[in-house]
Amino acid sequence: MGAIELLSTAGRVALLFAGLLGPGALLLRALRLPFSLAGSFLGSAATLYAAVLLLAFTHVPIDLGTLTGVLALVSLGASWLATRQAGKSRASSPPPADPAARPFAFLADLGPWTALYAGFLLILLWRLATQPLNGGDIDFRWSWLAEQMLHSGTLDFYPPRSAADFTHYFWVESIPPGVASLHAWAYACAGAMREVWASAGGLLQLLALHDLVWRLAHHWSGTPAARRAVILAAATPLLNWSLLLGQETGLTAVALLGITLGIFLWHQSRATGWLGLAALAAMVGAGAREYGLVFPGHGLVLLLLLRAPRRAVLGFAAAALPLALAWPLRTWILTGNPFYSLDVAGWFPVDRFFIDWAATISLGSHHLLATPAAWREIVRYLLLCAPAAAFCWLALFFHMRRRAPETLGCAAGLALTFGLWYASVPYTGGGLFYSLRVLSPAFALGAAFGGHALAVADWGATYRRAADLVLGAVLLATLPVSLTLPHNPYHLRVAAWPDVGQRFVDESRQADDALARHLVALPDHARILSEGVSLPRSLASTGITVVPLWSPEVAWLFDHRLPPDEVARRWRQSGLRYVVMTHSPKQLEFLARRAVWLVPFFHIRREWQSDGYVVLEVTAPPREAR
Repeated sequence: MGAIELLSTAGRVALLFAGLLGPGALLLRALRLPFSLAGSFLGSAATLYAAVLLLAFTHVPIDLGTLTGVLALVSLGASWLATRQAGKSRASSPPPADPAARPFAFLADLGPWTALYAGFLLILLWRLATQPLNGGDIDFRWSWLAEQMLHSGTLDFYPPRSAADFTHYFWVESIPPGVASLHAWAYACAGAMREVWASAGGLLQLLALHDLVWRLAHHWSGTPAARRAVILAAATPLLNWSLLLGQETGLTAVALLGITLGIFLWHQSRATGWLGLAALAAMVGAGAREYGLVFPGHGLVLLLLLRAPRRAVLGFAAAALPLALAWPLRTWILTGNPFYSLDVAGWFPVDRFFIDWAATISLGSHHLLATPAAWREIVRYLLLCAPAAAFCWLALFFHMRRRAPETLGCAAGLALTFGLWYASVPYTGGGLFYSLRVLSPAFALGAAFGGHALAVADWGATYRRAADLVLGAVLLATLPVSLTLPHNPYHLRVAAWPDVGQRFVDESRQADDALARHLVALPDHARILSEGVSLPRSLASTGITVVPLWSPEVAWLFDHRLPPDEVARRWRQSGLRYVVMTHSPKQLEFLARRAVWLVPFFHIRREWQSDGYVVLEVTAPPREAR
């Protein structure tokens, strides 16, 4: 790498981190709050989300220049406001204090656990550097939306509605582009789709989360509680893995803790700036998932639990709700359903065909959780991958009778998170273990409360030292799990530990590469029909267009009101010849049951198959050829 290129790369890296921290740091100043890593990240993430929505709504191209411009304008506005506030503060009250406000205290003041925590950070840094964005949904959802956003310079295709939209975005959904905005910023700064650049956001989410855990526990019980809380969070591999996925589960955890910390510090000081921090966190949560409106809703619930005056409640709502509502309102206008792919008690129109197909890959219904076997499996996962969580949640349960504000606040946060997890299980295609990533806010909030519970426990010095030794031992024992999830390290050779975490993504991409090599050798391969969610990205370099089964372009193929001869005629005109299906009996059976390709109007043969895919050649010979 030449000197000029090295300088260019250094400048791009500096711009990347400036965008992920700078606007938020200046917003903290404008709110008259002390600097914190977590607050800076939350404010910057909310600004990036707002920037993407602003550019999308005004049809201004989304690229590095326009994103940088919006971030710069917000930063300048916040700086100007901070200057005005500083002038006023000379004649009024000083900025609100935060007893844990020393920057990076969660890194510098861990006492006897410093060396263990350093080892934990090295493991997480290794995974972020060598296994970036290793979530199963990255290739068709979180990263793909960011890539398509930058490629087209717009979000007009999302949520997808027309046949052309579905060639840009394969899936029927309308998740707000909060996560995608972080990835898009990373790729725009990199000048290309380089996943390792997106690890900057993952690293800051991890550090921000531990900063929030520290500050929340410190607010409740001081430094001893804060130290133990951070170690409890680090000793929860399921939480760490949720942060590494590059999906929404990192942002939801950071958002819930940010809301909780901001509102509790407001409750203590009555300084409006802390409500502003909580509102920024609520905006980040709202941009993370279709159900994101529950985050500002949770902030309102906390304020009511703390018996906040009406002015504070209305002020928080006025700050948090406009940005939180912007995306679902747009989706509602465009599709008639603010959640698009979710059937909410039949109130809004849905794509019934897509919902029926999605049921073939999901866990089915809530009744799965009613079986003892399912709960035994969940307990096994938690004991291996989140052993500290059980203690934290039990501690909260036994403190409930005191009805202290922190107990009620944590109980509300856990109830919200467990409710979201329970509701999400029927839609999960990755199994019970994969569904547990949704509990990331409960793991984080539990760690903060667990540190508080350990600090206030009425134990003697000997028992306290023993408990601290156990806490260190738990962190040490869970380091291999944090390194290898979603795999069990104790079922693997030690030599396989450093790279096994990427195995699923690697195997999936290898299967897609084998399919691509086969398809390009076939005649008439320019367009295929498929339900393989990762194929639009993996086949992009081949020039093959992937038409989803649920695209309106092929709705006639599944319309049993049409005569088979008419369906065959439309198939011939479509230019489609190959159907690529995931090698799954349920999905193949669904296709056979729903498609109107009756003999003798259609000839179907299994042209090729692998462990991952089945390629069907489907032809509709003209009438005279039958």
